[in-house]
Amino acid sequence: MIAGSIFGTISIFSALLRDQGVSSFQQAFFRSFFALPLILFICRLCAIDMTVSKNHLFHYMLLGMIMAGVGFFENTAVALGTPVAVVVLLLYTQPIWTALFGTLFLHEFLNHRKHIAVIMAFGGILFISRVWDITLTSYLGMLLALISGILLSLEFIMIKNLSVQSHHFLVSIFWFYVFRTVFTVPLGILSGLFSDNALISQVTLSLPAKEWMTLFLFALLPMVLGMVFFYRSVKYVSIISTGVIMLMEPVSGVIYGVIILGEMIDWFIVAGGILILLGSVLVIKS
Repeated sequence: MIAGSIFGTISIFSALLRDQGVSSFQQAFFRSFFALPLILFICRLCAIDMTVSKNHLFHYMLLGMIMAGVGFFENTAVALGTPVAVVVLLLYTQPIWTALFGTLFLHEFLNHRKHIAVIMAFGGILFISRVWDITLTSYLGMLLALISGILLSLEFIMIKNLSVQSHHFLVSIFWFYVFRTVFTVPLGILSGLFSDNALISQVTLSLPAKEWMTLFLFALLPMVLGMVFFYRSVKYVSIISTGVIMLMEPVSGVIYGVIILGEMIDWFIVAGGILILLGSVLVIKS
């Protein structure tokens, strides 16, 4: 839950940077790029061996590609004119796919309590996104957003598998962030082909010091601190439970939006947050 709460700052950093004209491509690249020297510094300070085998390197590369793909499909869906509420809803179908993949690949048991928790959590996302207010959408964009949700689930599955390996958790995080950074570049350029919106794919290095500091904090909080909590906890928590609990990210993002950005919420958002919290409590008790 702590990891999900820290990941909730992603939407706040993204909104702050967007309002200053920093594109989603540039945000995606620099938040993982700046995380690398931070992790490397800690590893060197603690004399942690950074070497990994070629076999593990392939898994880190695949995970990095999946992580970059989540952002690519999400941003492209928005660029195609898909309403943000629809993108959020389809991205956070993640618990459904996580329950499915966790049962198929990790042979986890989906008991009645977890089953109800997944349904409650997804119902919470329905309330938060308020998709019934949507009149126009892009079906291709909806498909891409759904793919983004599936990839997010696969990301959780792969991190779960890596967490039980012998490598230090910081080493694993460092290497899959290396490949996330690398794959973000071509995918970011590709997403720019779908839209001429500067907030999607524009790149500029002439940013004020305040924006660079925000990008640095973007890397430090969710990308380093949040991922450390997530990586360490997913080793001991079932992946199905993890999928539900990680919906604390959009819930905490809404709360931060009210506190920091002064955004307004209604009873639908409150009801959605309560459903997600109750779903999280159910899987924790199970």
